[in-house]
Amino acid sequence: MTLEFSVGKANLKRLIAEYSPLGELSNEAQTRFSFIDAFLQECLGWSKDAIHVEVYEDGDRTDYECGVPRRFIVEAKRSSTPLRFPPRGTRTSAPVSIRSLSEFDDVVKNALMQVQGYCQTRGVQYAALSTASQLVLFLATRVDGVAPLDGKALVFDGYDELVKGFSVVFETASPAGVSEKRLDGMLEGRSPAALPPKLSSTCLNYFDYKYSNNFQQHLRNAASLVIEDIGRTSDLEKEFLRDCYCESGPLTQYSLLGRNILSARYAALFGSAVAGSQINSVNPRKQDPENFSSQAIAEAMARRPIVLVGDVGVGKTSFLKHLIQISADEIFRSAVCIYFDLGSKGALSRTARDSLLDQIEKTLRKEFDTNLQDSALLSRIYADQLADFDSGVFGQLRSSAPELFIQRRVEFLSSLIQKREEHLRLVIGDVARIRHAQVVIVIDNADQRSPAVQQEAFVIAQELCANWSALVFLALRPQTFHSSKRSGAVSAYPPKVFVIPPPKLEDAIEKRLAFAQRLVSGREGLNEIQGLTLHIESLGSLIKILRESLSRNKELHEFIVNVSSGNVRQAIELISHYFGNPNVESDKILKIYEESGSYHVPIHEFAKAALLGDYAHFQEEASVASNIYSVFFPDSREHFLSLLILGFMCWDGAIRSSSEGFVSASAVLLEMQGQGFRPEQIEAHLVILVRKKLVETSERRVFESEGDMKEQGMPDSYRVTSLGAYHVKKWASDFGFMEAMCFDTPIFDSAIRTDLTSALDDNRLPARFQRADAFRCYLDDVWNAMKPLPYFDWTQLRAVGEPSFRRVESHLRSKSH
Repeated sequence: MTLEFSVGKANLKRLIAEYSPLGELSNEAQTRFSFIDAFLQECLGWSKDAIHVEVYEDGDRTDYECGVPRRFIVEAKRSSTPLRFPPRGTRTSAPVSIRSLSEFDDVVKNALMQVQGYCQTRGVQYAALSTASQLVLFLATRVDGVAPLDGKALVFDGYDELVKGFSVVFETASPAGVSEKRLDGMLEGRSPAALPPKLSSTCLNYFDYKYSNNFQQHLRNAASLVIEDIGRTSDLEKEFLRDCYCESGPLTQYSLLGRNILSARYAALFGSAVAGSQINSVNPRKQDPENFSSQAIAEAMARRPIVLVGDVGVGKTSFLKHLIQISADEIFRSAVCIYFDLGSKGALSRTARDSLLDQIEKTLRKEFDTNLQDSALLSRIYADQLADFDSGVFGQLRSSAPELFIQRRVEFLSSLIQKREEHLRLVIGDVARIRHAQVVIVIDNADQRSPAVQQEAFVIAQELCANWSALVFLALRPQTFHSSKRSGAVSAYPPKVFVIPPPKLEDAIEKRLAFAQRLVSGREGLNEIQGLTLHIESLGSLIKILRESLSRNKELHEFIVNVSSGNVRQAIELISHYFGNPNVESDKILKIYEESGSYHVPIHEFAKAALLGDYAHFQEEASVASNIYSVFFPDSREHFLSLLILGFMCWDGAIRSSSEGFVSASAVLLEMQGQGFRPEQIEAHLVILVRKKLVETSERRVFESEGDMKEQGMPDSYRVTSLGAYHVKKWASDFGFMEAMCFDTPIFDSAIRTDLTSALDDNRLPARFQRADAFRCYLDDVWNAMKPLPYFDWTQLRAVGEPSFRRVESHLRSKSH
């Protein structure tokens, strides 16, 4: 509970009255026990559980650390030896130069340097010295380009000044004041130092799109059709599902994540406080399909939708379509089945409900040959209402005015039909009764729509189960389910879901490429598709080259598996976009293949397409990669903060908040503060790591900005993804990655920045090598001021990327001879 200012001030006056007679006799321990403890809690409002005393770390012990995470360090000094300050006249609340304080008295200087050192090594910005009657407040760490000891401090010398200036003390040193950074505004006295410009700001045409040539463009169109889209067409869908569907299988051997994290990727859908929560895995390879059917029927009998949860791209749609058309086709053929793709349909409809009703009408007409206004049908479904009408007030017209009676009866039926939702419910129920069939409604791809539409889809699914006697399948993403579970439409739903684990990705890739190769080599009519005639054969050769390369090159599989984070859809897109990518010389590859009979796709060639996309230079929003060297504050050490966070989350020695590999937010903050980073720096990097999917949260939240984290609150825990693991273990030190990132990273060394600026528009390999090597040396210099840690050492990561630099260097030497 927040302490009122007036209460804090009254408590201060009482505390001074009780303590001041003893002040001159008090040593440091007595000062802390009798005054500072009470001052922090009763006057400033720090709760007891937010104050930690005698915190030992790296050989030093702090007196008080306030906040979770720690944000304010207080160093206590004995009351019996007052600190000496230079005269300040009547300006008791005006900031004082720390240099003046230090040069006036060595005791003050040593005390300030002592607490500043604590803050520097523990990543805490705000510091205080207190002797009970005296208080000094200052910024102990800064990221605005000003050395902390060159800044200013607020000084309160004596109880009278402390009481008179308590509004300033409360504003800057209370929990809310520290959180809102009120001391910054009073002491900085200058605008924060700007980050040095990125090299991209001086590079001509840096943000320009890189256009494909005609061959690449046609090849890309062919690859998109054959690899991504053609299997979804109605003519080929069943064959595609039969040949390409992958059941959940053994864990991939190529992931850089621990096996326990992979095997428990959905176990943290529910928080530990959710009692009775159940996770039911849909795993056809190990589970009898009849078992899933019986569980589904049990859920339907309980009038609850069957919620299928899976990450993007793991195959929720494939599972549902395979269930309908292949594995349980006999059951679904005898059912009244409505398949509703909310992702591709209904975008122009007023609501998801209208779109679903449109799909139900369409299915009843086309697949069940049902006239929704057939007179016999209307007589059956509205028999009770018509009987009431016939015996009611208008029934008297049957004999005296039969034409008017029929007109009124038709108008009555029309009014019933106008109640669209109820009308369709009765029609589909009648069709099911006649056919002795179960009504099955599948709502797929809801997670491709906005959160509001997903919430609406769940409400609709619940209504269909409760009122339509339908078996309803609803596919959701884990983060959608979790956010709804906390506060939305799912909040009252019993915590039981069916999850769809991802397939073994290398198997899924091989099946899809094999299917595509069969299409381009033997499918009649495919070559007649306009614009593809000259390029299907080339695509077939390139698919063959890639399949052979994948079978021989572990690095290729490792890259695709980790960069796609087990997402089948993204893995297939990575492969499809490789063909015809403007950064890949496909015509040159084909020429070598035709002349020599073989070609092995190197990892750097495939990775370049994923790294740059359709641009000549790295663009954060258009790349699957993330610039983990980026900084948000003018602090060069921050180049390594994202890597430190990722390394810490991968480290076996990190204290896990659960067996699924999550690390608590407090552990991450405490560890990074221990390396001298401030909470706002750490949180800014966590936001970008979550947004770029290098890290996931226990509640599967997605942050688009730091503001989202503030609005939603900091997650309880984090876990590295395979994409994050690939960055910190492999990709970050690779030649291609580093050359791309040097353009996008603020460089604090002006000499290196000047050298790099001299040839930014030269994209020949010698210039690219020079840039990447200079950037790497710059990072070496920054790291020299830091220290190796058990979970991250730049020199070790640098060594991992060394072969890629040697390969380029060797190539350049061979060209020079």
